[in-house]
Amino acid sequence: MSSEDIFDCILRLEETHIQQGFDEGYEAGLVSGREDARHLGLKLGFETGELLGFYKGCSSLWNSPALLVHLSPQLHKHLHDFQSLLDKFPLLDPEDETKDEIKDDLRVKFNIICASLGVPKKQLEMLRKEMLACCKVYISEARNKTALEAIEGAAKPFPPAAIVNKFEDAAYGRVGYTLVSTLAQGNSPLKNAVFAMVKTALDTINLELHSGSHPRLGVVDHICFHPLYETSIEQVSAVATSLAMDIGSILRVPTYLYGAAKEEHCTLDSIRRKLGYFKANREGHEWAGGLDLEVVPVKPDAGPQEVSKAKGVVAVGACGWVSNYNVPVMSNDLKAVRRMARKVSERGGGLASVQTMALVHGEGVIEVACNLLNPSQVGGDEVQGLIERLGREEGLHVGKGYYTDYTADQIAQKYKEC
Repeated sequence: MSSEDIFDCILRLEETHIQQGFDEGYEAGLVSGREDARHLGLKLGFETGELLGFYKGCSSLWNSPALLVHLSPQLHKHLHDFQSLLDKFPLLDPEDETKDEIKDDLRVKFNIICASLGVPKKQLEMLRKEMLACCKVYISEARNKTALEAIEGAAKPFPPAAIVNKFEDAAYGRVGYTLVSTLAQGNSPLKNAVFAMVKTALDTINLELHSGSHPRLGVVDHICFHPLYETSIEQVSAVATSLAMDIGSILRVPTYLYGAAKEEHCTLDSIRRKLGYFKANREGHEWAGGLDLEVVPVKPDAGPQEVSKAKGVVAVGACGWVSNYNVPVMSNDLKAVRRMARKVSERGGGLASVQTMALVHGEGVIEVACNLLNPSQVGGDEVQGLIERLGREEGLHVGKGYYTDYTADQIAQKYKEC
């Protein structure tokens, strides 16, 4: 074979590889593009449905006989036109090009009616936007990035629910997700998103392979719902209870309710104590492997009493906003830091509505991990000051503490911006 033939073969081979790479990249781009488009379509579709539902609710109120008798003929016409626009909106035909024009006309009519009635438009829209709920999901994993990516991806198909914060801690072997959503009638996007995350976590993480210096009950250690703005604790409790029933019955994991989601209003720490949550099983300060239980000693609110060592159990609750504030103490003296932690907690005679644990957090550091059950009354500054004083008494250096999440108002604001 001549040198020219060899050169031609090399060129053809290169062209073949280029074409093959292009074809594979094109196909991968189509798949990725379809998935992104699907998520965007779901998000925009929900936003449109939510807006139309809001407009229909306003129209129904404004057209009530008790109100109509007091309105002028001109306002009657505006109300009639507004309802007609709602009726002709192509809800079942998203490709109808008139939908954007109708939405603009609805917005204009809505503003005219609000002005005529003397009702601040912002006040009505605030009622729609302030029905928010938050859910914090704690997963017993921080090193398996593939599993965490799958868990996060599982929440995407359920707009307007969205993950607004993620806190990973490799030493603890734990990650916390904060989700927020508007509350919808009937089907709950927030519940569906959290359930999808729980299912994915159980499918991708094996508790028997887990280790970390933070206690845990299961792959999904803890789920808590919090009301935001004008949402009531009863509303989020209903979502929490429904989620717990599904986890127990569908995923077959023992599930416990606590707080406002439980009729007896039992606390999370009381459930944990009954299940041996606070007892480390390796070297006195680390938790490794599945729960050392075949049957849970306390009947769960949902699911079987039999425990899978690979999955563990789940606690689901509802309560007011809780802040987590961790303070590092530069020491290896676990007994001394435990004494400090106890004196900080309400249980140990310290600060009201504060729960604490002393947990090893890497080489030469032990954290006083605090749950602030009423952060508006007792916050991080007060906790920090007390721990620093106790540290001086023990002869230990105390570092600056940190929150693992934002405040309730900050979380709501981040949700509006995402």
